[in-house]
Amino acid sequence: MNPRDKLFGADLKLAERANGFDLLPDLRGDLALAQGADNISQALTLRLLVRKGELARLGLPEYGSRLHELIGSPNNTRTHIKLMAFARSALEQDPRVLEITNIQAKITERTVVTLSIDLLLINEPNPLNLVLDVQL
Repeated sequence: MNPRDKLFGADLKLAERANGFDLLPDLRGDLALAQGADNISQALTLRLLVRKGELARLGLPEYGSRLHELIGSPNNTRTHIKLMAFARSALEQDPRVLEITNIQAKITERTVVTLSIDLLLINEPNPLNLVLDVQL
C-alpha cells in the first residue's frame, strides 16, 4: 500500500439512496471498498451529513456538522454564510485536512444550495474539491 492510500485509508463504499446510505457490492458480489481519494471524499462528506453530537455515545461528541440546523431556513446570503461556516468548522476537525482554501455556496434549486469546497490534505500536493448539495 502506498503512503497516500495509507493516509486516506479504506472503508466500505457507500451509495446515497432515498432514505440514507447503503453498502455497495463489488463485481464479485462482495462488499465494495472506497480507497484513497474516494475514501477521503466519502469520509468528509459523511462528516458534513452527520449531525454534530449524534455519535457522542460512541465516544465522538465533536464528530459531524451543524448543517442540519439550517433546514427550513430561507435560501439567502445569510444562510449561505452560515452553511459555509458550519462546513468549514466540521471539516477542520478532520486531522487529514490541512487547509480549506475556498468555500462557495450557490443556489441550484429553490431549497437546495450546492457547497463547493476546495481543501488541501496533509502530505498531498493536489487540492481536493468536495461538492455537496444541501437541502434547506
